[in-house]
Amino acid sequence: MENGLQTQNLATDDPVLSIVCAFFNEEQSVPLMLEQFAEVIPTLGVPCELVLVDDGSSDQTLFRLKEGMSKIPTLKVIQLYRNYGQVAATSAGMSIARGNWIVMMDGDLQHDPKDISRLLQETKNGHDLVATYRARREETALRLLITWIANKVNRIATGVPVRDFGSGYRLFSTRLLDMLTDQRGHVHYNTPALYLYARSLVEIPIVQSKRPYGSSKWSMTSFILFNLDFFLHAKKTTQILFTLGFIGGIIGCLLYISSFLGFGEARAISAPITICFTSALSILLAIIWREVLQTQRFALGLPAFLIHCVWKNSENGVPSPDSKPLFRMVKAPEHIVSGSS
Repeated sequence: MENGLQTQNLATDDPVLSIVCAFFNEEQSVPLMLEQFAEVIPTLGVPCELVLVDDGSSDQTLFRLKEGMSKIPTLKVIQLYRNYGQVAATSAGMSIARGNWIVMMDGDLQHDPKDISRLLQETKNGHDLVATYRARREETALRLLITWIANKVNRIATGVPVRDFGSGYRLFSTRLLDMLTDQRGHVHYNTPALYLYARSLVEIPIVQSKRPYGSSKWSMTSFILFNLDFFLHAKKTTQILFTLGFIGGIIGCLLYISSFLGFGEARAISAPITICFTSALSILLAIIWREVLQTQRFALGLPAFLIHCVWKNSENGVPSPDSKPLFRMVKAPEHIVSGSS
């Protein structure tokens, strides 16, 4: 008989599963998203909590999120001090989450909460990371092309056979977060590290719907920074840089030797190539400096976010703020088994 989890009282049991979702100026999407969560959570068969993060919205997103606390007893609403971006907001939600497993997803109605049950089923096969790939996307041809190139480069650099690194709909064990959590309990979420730390991962297809409201918050800058993380964590980065440097040194020596022997001047390393080489060094220096700053913040326990308040239901079911939230503690996860024995 399989070790099932008792799920009769999902509102009071310690959560096994935490659903983390960040919102920024999504006041139109929140009510429908909450309705979907209210419908799906009771069917998951495991003690579950819902952790929704307001990333410094300037509209009524926070108000709409708190309205959902009357319908979903296990809902926690995290109010950030200001806008920090999706990665930082997700990190804040994971810092508060209490589950042994975490589902992360977008709050713009492009991800269907009904797919959570499909993710849970994969944990029975021993996977500690269940990722998704977008089998169908309603995007422009240019965006699809850029994404395809980025995924191809990231696969080569990391050596991880993942089809779609950019799909933000994932389920994973919090043991993976233990290596991304500092001594103060702040999670420093990082997508490539999640894939590299996983013991066993699998991808399942999903359909990413078109946003019914608003527009994407992703810019070209955020896209570049997202993919820079793969460059920094790639297993082959050092090898690639060393190989390029070694080849460049050999070519330079051969050009100078040929010039010294009277076979022409070494013009191949002048103006255009020098400019390209210097520009490449400047980009590499910027990447190194960014990593140094992030490492310093991690070592000092400084998160990329500041939590202003955490709203949660009290014992009598009345929403109340907790201005001094307790961060997640490092703990070993349990296997998820839907339903009883």
